[in-house]
Amino acid sequence: MRRLTTMSSTEIVPQSAGMATLPMSNPPKTFLLPFGKNQHLVPESAFVSFPKKPNKMPSAEALGALLATKAPEKWFPYCQPNTLCRIAGDTGNCVYTTFKVDGHPGEERILRFISAAIAEKNFEKIKETEKLPEATNDRQQIRYDVLNWKKETCCPSRAQISPEIEKWPIADVTEALKSCAISPESKKRTKPGSSQADEMAATRSRYICSEELIKVPPGSTYKINEVGNHLLHVLFYRAEGTVENGDEEEDQ
Repeated sequence: MRRLTTMSSTEIVPQSAGMATLPMSNPPKTFLLPFGKNQHLVPESAFVSFPKKPNKMPSAEALGALLATKAPEKWFPYCQPNTLCRIAGDTGNCVYTTFKVDGHPGEERILRFISAAIAEKNFEKIKETEKLPEATNDRQQIRYDVLNWKKETCCPSRAQISPEIEKWPIADVTEALKSCAISPESKKRTKPGSSQADEMAATRSRYICSEELIKVPPGSTYKINEVGNHLLHVLFYRAEGTVENGDEEEDQ
């Protein structure tokens, strides 16, 4: 059941009214734009072009691994014009794509931002290495034009457009969707030399069962006597009262 938002004393509309939805979806399914801890709905008027189809991902783990990397070559297969969309606001315009994962319906609603570094490198490579078919209509040409996106002209002042600044609504519980993406486990970074230090510590613990540090008083000498089989008696002598033959200790 969708939450209804009051527009006037006589009219109520669902939160999704006027928001962009997946083409041909029935019932209409809104796009979701993650930003910070929230997901935002995007006005239909903000879409310069829509994705013709989502990218296909084999698993939630594969999607999580891709989203965790910034390597352009990893993103290259997912930057084809038919899978891209362009969204514009007062702060600029950016490129996004979507993903479909079998067994996880709705994942294709979530818009995935393509960073400037990934977009510029991959889009240029596609134009240089692939021959795109001739556009047969304006909508198709607009989709191809996404490959001409440049940060310096399209979104120069921000890393990406901000739905908060644009005042696009946060998706409520009737619209929000938890992504199926499973992030890879983070690997602890080993500090230089730490493996050698760990090896030394392991060797010490193997051969040393106990150790004690005793501070030697300044200007003193010392003597160690073994008492029985399990005690060491340590004596410190003042410099002027040093006894060298050990008789004094034996008398005590």
